[in-house]
Amino acid sequence: MLKAEHLHFGGDYNPEQWPKEVWKEDIRLMQKAGVNLVSLGIFSWANIEREEGKYDFSWLDEIMGMLHEGGISVDMATATASPPAWLTHKYPEVLPVNFDGVTLVHGGRQAYSASSEVYRKKASALVEKLAERYATHPAVKMWHVNNEYGCHAPYDYSEQSRKRFIDWLKAHYSSIEELNSSWGTDFWSQRYYDWDEIPVPKRTPDGTHPNPGQQIDFKRFSSDVTLELYKMERDIIRKYDKVNPITTNFMSMKFTYAMDYFAWAKEVDFVSTDHYLAQHDVLNHIDLAQQADLTRGFAKGKQWLLMEHSSSAVNWQPRNYAKTPGQELRNSMSFVARGSQGSMYFQWRQGQAGSERFHSALVPHAGEDTRVFREVSELGALLKAHPEIAQYPTDQAKIAMVYDYEQFWALMQANKPTEDLSYAETVATWYRALWELGIRVDFVHPDATAAELSEYKLVLMPMVHMLSDKQEQEFTNYATGGGNLVVGYFSNVSDRTLRVKLGGYGGKLVKDVIGVYVEEFYPLRPDQEVKLSNGLTTKLWSELARLNGAELVASYKNCDVDGSVAIAKRKLKSSTAWYQGTELTLGSQKKFFAEIAKSLGIEAEGGDQTEVIRRGPYKFKINHEKNKVTITKKK
Repeated sequence: MLKAEHLHFGGDYNPEQWPKEVWKEDIRLMQKAGVNLVSLGIFSWANIEREEGKYDFSWLDEIMGMLHEGGISVDMATATASPPAWLTHKYPEVLPVNFDGVTLVHGGRQAYSASSEVYRKKASALVEKLAERYATHPAVKMWHVNNEYGCHAPYDYSEQSRKRFIDWLKAHYSSIEELNSSWGTDFWSQRYYDWDEIPVPKRTPDGTHPNPGQQIDFKRFSSDVTLELYKMERDIIRKYDKVNPITTNFMSMKFTYAMDYFAWAKEVDFVSTDHYLAQHDVLNHIDLAQQADLTRGFAKGKQWLLMEHSSSAVNWQPRNYAKTPGQELRNSMSFVARGSQGSMYFQWRQGQAGSERFHSALVPHAGEDTRVFREVSELGALLKAHPEIAQYPTDQAKIAMVYDYEQFWALMQANKPTEDLSYAETVATWYRALWELGIRVDFVHPDATAAELSEYKLVLMPMVHMLSDKQEQEFTNYATGGGNLVVGYFSNVSDRTLRVKLGGYGGKLVKDVIGVYVEEFYPLRPDQEVKLSNGLTTKLWSELARLNGAELVASYKNCDVDGSVAIAKRKLKSSTAWYQGTELTLGSQKKFFAEIAKSLGIEAEGGDQTEVIRRGPYKFKINHEKNKVTITKKK
């Protein structure tokens, strides 16, 4: 675990990109800005191991000494994120293969297959050398394994990946017959009689798609096989360093979905994450809040740290808008308020060369005499003035929202009732509705038990498409045991192998617990909006559904399913369960949630572009319209 002695402030530091005369200036500016931690060596494999088996640590020793002497701690990276050219040239089999069977080449980053034995061997040797050399270095306070696993080539379709995939399947299915049953391989003559017949789900003939069960299992495998790399490096480090915590940086952003961070969070000593604004969105601070809350959900009581965000513009979006005055402070404090143990950045000094040369940094191209450097220095001073905040977790919310990367994977597939379905957008709409009401949300995984869910007054399930029988039973137990539940449309339609549950869509949870019998889906046109009987407005989706014990809240009007159930509720022993069988517009979603919150006595705090978050004795108030941040402490 991280030591809660202060809040961390700093960022990725790449001294190898600069002449040594710049290093001394870096230390001076770090001290001026209040930097107390840098991530060192993330992309330095080629600088450390210049040819196979020959290592040069002299430059790294020198900068480590300078940082320590300057009072700056090190988040020591293992440098395995980008293999050097000599490795991919000598061992081209390490390179990943894409969906179309094309081998990806050296020149970007993450040019390796997670299944490659050669990559594993060479990465292990490098980590062994680094851990042996720096485990006891006084500057090292934590370890940074690889970088943003799964960011660029999360799925490898090579032959070596196929063989590992088959091994993974053998570990997850007791027999090939069980696999055939789970995947429904009697469809389109897909039945397998030997494990070695199973391909990876590459491109199939036009107009067709690989088996749905196979696709989602391949995504599960890809997350798991990549996690093996992290655990491999972590275990090597732990042989030499028994004290300092080890992590790898996740990517909590709206459309990052390749790795199952709930599973990964169990393997790190503390959760760290990277977040970058969707800069075209004028309300991107709401997505930032959502991703910070989601990261706290991954951590599930563990400490967590914002490992990367930007001081201003990024370089990889279609239009890379610079942050406005005060925006970076609001962004940073929103993360800290929600539990981050500090505010870290990519990167310290803005690069002069390479594809990220126009990505912002703490020290921009224009140098020290800039708005960006002055603002980050103000942030550094603010964090330094409140070190004790690090001792406290963020207060738990009254509402939990179910989130699961496997739902992403399921709903990414083709051949759904409508291509307009978006798990990310539905979750974002539900979250934004509550954010604008001033009501905070925690995120939980669908594996949560009824006892864990009982800590919340209300649990929300937006488009949780897949549920196992066990998961369904836990949500049933929560609802029938006194918990209030909202189940969204297209939820609990399939089991975890993507086989449809028969006997009414939504399974027992919708049909029997809430009491709505859903017969058929009626997607709406992209530009179509439908008024409901209670005045709310819906889009994208409608259903042919009838009451099966529930009480009608709203029905459809003037569409193909006039009079059909759109929203219903059922009073249980000491709670209420709602079914929202449609995609409400944002304004209607707010009204719906406001009514539920009022009925449950859940009070709002903040709202109207002002968020209020409590962390221990501290109250953070962040006004996004008036560009104001205040931190107060209980007397």
